[in-house]
Amino acid sequence: MTDASSPQPAPAQSPRPSPEDRARAAWEDRHGSLARERDRWMRAAMASLGVSAVAVGFGIWAAVTTEYVPYIVAVDEHNRPSAALAPGAITDWPDAVVRHQLAAFVRDWRSVSADRAAMEGRFRRIQYFLERNSPADLKVIEWARDSDTNPFELAKTWTVDVDVVAVNLLGGRSWLAEWTETRRNRGNGNPERGGPRRLQGTFELGRRVVSDDAVLLQNPLGMVVEEFDIVRVE
Repeated sequence: MTDASSPQPAPAQSPRPSPEDRARAAWEDRHGSLARERDRWMRAAMASLGVSAVAVGFGIWAAVTTEYVPYIVAVDEHNRPSAALAPGAITDWPDAVVRHQLAAFVRDWRSVSADRAAMEGRFRRIQYFLERNSPADLKVIEWARDSDTNPFELAKTWTVDVDVVAVNLLGGRSWLAEWTETRRNRGNGNPERGGPRRLQGTFELGRRVVSDDAVLLQNPLGMVVEEFDIVRVE
């Protein structure tokens, strides 16, 4: 047994910190917190950059994949709008709308004026109704390159007034347009001998997705001329 009256050993004292230990503790207390704050702000900045990159990427993706869906709003005799569904095909469009668009295409395409800027504007407009490298587009390019039909060459001698007489549905996606072309001499304004030229054109129409603001402004329905054949009526 241990004698209660025997002296107890003194508790061991911790060694006194060295000057190096005290300096390290002071440095960590003063500068370590700054390093930790720096690391936290760096992580926050990287997270912000990541969120910004995701937002920019989504914006670019949305801009590229945006599709405009046209709706035709009909009005009654009191100018009140009536419900209408989005057209899914060319056959869903009202005949009056197709007649108007096709007649405007023919006038812009075949008219010749003394104002070169006006002709260039009309030629740009018809591009919104043509699919690149389609049969109709290739025919228009060939027509523009031919010196006998090139409007800018014709404008040196003639002006051409186009009067669309009728636009009728043949069936399916095919439409028949009839118009007259009156040539007038630029020097004296006299019409060409033989009177106006009468022409008929069979146009096969299609629809494309509109995803561009410029196309939406000029061709909101996305109607395109895929193919056509033009004949002169004697």
